[in-house]
Amino acid sequence: MTTERRTLTFFESLFALWRVGPVVASVTLQGHVDADAMDQAARLLQRDYPILRCSIRQTGDEIALELSDGEPGLTIVEPGPDPLTNELNVPITQDRPVNRITLSQDGDSAVLTLAGDHAATDARLNTILLHRLLGYYGDLLRGVTPEPTGRSAFEGSLEESLLAAGLEPGPVHPLEEGDPPLTLHGDAAAPGPLGVHNFTYGKEATAGLIAAARSGGVSVTNLLAGALACAVRAQFPDDAGPMPVSPAFAVDLRPRVDPPIAPDAPFVCVARLVCSTDVDSDDNPVEVGRRIGTQLKAAVDRGEIQGRLLAQRIDRRPLPLAPISFLVSNIGIVEDYVLPEGLRLTEGRWATTSRGPVPTLFGSTVDGKLTLALVYDTAFHSADVIDAIVKHFEASLEACS
Repeated sequence: MTTERRTLTFFESLFALWRVGPVVASVTLQGHVDADAMDQAARLLQRDYPILRCSIRQTGDEIALELSDGEPGLTIVEPGPDPLTNELNVPITQDRPVNRITLSQDGDSAVLTLAGDHAATDARLNTILLHRLLGYYGDLLRGVTPEPTGRSAFEGSLEESLLAAGLEPGPVHPLEEGDPPLTLHGDAAAPGPLGVHNFTYGKEATAGLIAAARSGGVSVTNLLAGALACAVRAQFPDDAGPMPVSPAFAVDLRPRVDPPIAPDAPFVCVARLVCSTDVDSDDNPVEVGRRIGTQLKAAVDRGEIQGRLLAQRIDRRPLPLAPISFLVSNIGIVEDYVLPEGLRLTEGRWATTSRGPVPTLFGSTVDGKLTLALVYDTAFHSADVIDAIVKHFEASLEACS
């Protein structure tokens, strides 16, 4: 292995083999963006984070990151109704850089996105890099050129960080037998684009949800999972009694390693953890969220994800994954963006997905506002089905706060 090439770890390669699409982070800005200065800022960011210049190449059974020369810079795209959705639907292909920075402008509004292959990045990293990009842009407008950081494109991997922390492979328990969890009904039709249902809670509404979560003894993430579990259960007859619902959670392992992994470490640092509970028609999101949260905390505290990842690394085969009803990934409060004069942040969002019948709820809180995106595969689900889910989800959250 040279400094220009790194073989993906087994964990990373699964993202590529399972065709997990790009992770997209975006910010919507009010004001005019100087495209030339933003292009220069993008090239400086690609200089300082060489992972942005890498491509993924598969040769036989090996999948590797390869560093390319030069900085591709900024891509200007035509304004549209939802640039984030557009970027989600641009496939990551072999030999294409794993990241793409785009800018669209329409009048006094601009959307800046950073899309990256999930095999090499995640939402936390992409969000931080958007911060850096806007910081570089502000520096350039003030006549300051950031000094090179001199960092490497390949700074290890999640598994190497776990091993360096002295962690050991954990026991892998067989999947429990039982009734399969509820899923949204939907049969695959002809391949279709990914659909995204976006919704944003203002500062007052977000504060109300946070207060409701704290009052109920749950996190906001668990409250969201509880509300979505109730919405899925509501699609089935009320008199069917308690029915199994299995949400999965994307857990960021950066702060859970000793020493912690740097927030801008250039590799994917999240893994999936599945919880299960029975949900009845009269359950509320706080109750369901509390049951889910108890399981989630216990599994995180005992290092279940880390143990599974290291066991999988040794066996070189994917461990069986429990079936799930939906996935929730909430990166929480995002650091405030420092913007140059004349620009104002109006929205910050992110999403990713894998194809199939399981929708995913993505969330973050930017500038005191909770933004959510429910991503689904239109080959399996119609907009009407998703609208019904969202309607129940929002109503149950409103009832909590």
